[in-house]
Amino acid sequence: MQVTFLETGLDNRHKRRVLWLLVLIAFALALWRTENWNREAALTNLQESSRQELRRYVLHLQGQLEKYEFLPGVLASNKPLVYLLQHPGDQERIVALNNYLETVNKLTGTSDTYLMDANGLTIASSNWATERPFVGRNFSYRPYFQQAMKGQLGRYFALGTTSNKRGYYFAYPVWWDNRILGAVVVKIDMAPIEESWKDTQHELLVSDPDGVVFITTNKGWRYKTLNPLAPEVLERIRKSRRYDNETLETLPITRIEARGENAQIVRINEGVGHEYLVQEESMSHAGWRVHILTRLDQVNRHVLNALVFAALFFLAFVLLVMFWMQRRHRFQEKAKFERKAKETLELRVREQTRDITEANIRLTQEIEQHRWTESELQRTQSELIQSAKLAVIGQLSTGISHELNQPLSAIRSYADNSLALHRRGRGEELEWNLA
Repeated sequence: MQVTFLETGLDNRHKRRVLWLLVLIAFALALWRTENWNREAALTNLQESSRQELRRYVLHLQGQLEKYEFLPGVLASNKPLVYLLQHPGDQERIVALNNYLETVNKLTGTSDTYLMDANGLTIASSNWATERPFVGRNFSYRPYFQQAMKGQLGRYFALGTTSNKRGYYFAYPVWWDNRILGAVVVKIDMAPIEESWKDTQHELLVSDPDGVVFITTNKGWRYKTLNPLAPEVLERIRKSRRYDNETLETLPITRIEARGENAQIVRINEGVGHEYLVQEESMSHAGWRVHILTRLDQVNRHVLNALVFAALFFLAFVLLVMFWMQRRHRFQEKAKFERKAKETLELRVREQTRDITEANIRLTQEIEQHRWTESELQRTQSELIQSAKLAVIGQLSTGISHELNQPLSAIRSYADNSLALHRRGRGEELEWNLA
């Protein structure tokens, strides 16, 4: 019996361990599912809101560029510019054109406006009166000038080699008699655009076709590359002096998860490092890509809150189930106890009933035995009485018989004697014997 109890105890403990293991597995699965679902939902919402923000910034940037895109074309049709390119040594016209370009520059809000001849030499500029004017400098190495000399609208972003300011350049060819005499260039300062983005909750950056960041809300990312650049690309950038003497290092980006064609989750391992949801949109005319980076802190907080809620809910559910199971166990134990008590009572009743029945049977048997004994006694008594009566009768009969036999014997004896005397002829004696 002790072994049975021991085995039962071990079996119950094993069942409890298995049950708790299943509970822990269910808890882990619930948290995993909750984390995945809430993270995906939060990322989807964040991705949608960030995409809308990105579209707004792209439209703003495009608007800033388009506002000045027409200007070099308008200036290129100005006759004083054509005349000066035809007569570059006319100092009076150079001074007049410098003042004119300075006025245009102030009215339009551009950074610099200048005129270049067919060799790339600047012959007039709006900044003629500054400490570092463009007049007399040659920018033939700039792609925007090369594009303009091909009869195209030149577009280019670069760090100014003279001003050391970032700018976007529009260049338009100056035509005369189906011949390109030179190009007029308008430079837009990128710093105000970048400054207008500083209060955003996101990180924004704009990269050139080679993946070099030149506009960003994070100054530490400026002039960094999104991907390692090939040696020939670095050489091309060096020759164009696009970023002058800046060292183009690669941002330490770890790509974690792709989320569609133009979205991904990355980790930028600078300092403590942060994870970002990155979305990008192309500006085809400028050849740029605008990126919006949103930290996942909000997503992580949402997921953490969901996990805490799920854990509390699961804990409450487990406690409720445990309470229900404990209550059910108590009811079962109570029912088991009552059933056992009932069975014990029924057993005792059956035992007592059996004892009473057996006693009743024994009593009945004893009564029957007593009745039989009494009957036997009565019969024996009757037989004894009868025997006694017969004995008395026998004794009386014997006595009577004895009393009768003696005279009869005497008579028989006299008769026999008389018969014998008669036979012998003894008459006298016969008479005496009969007398």
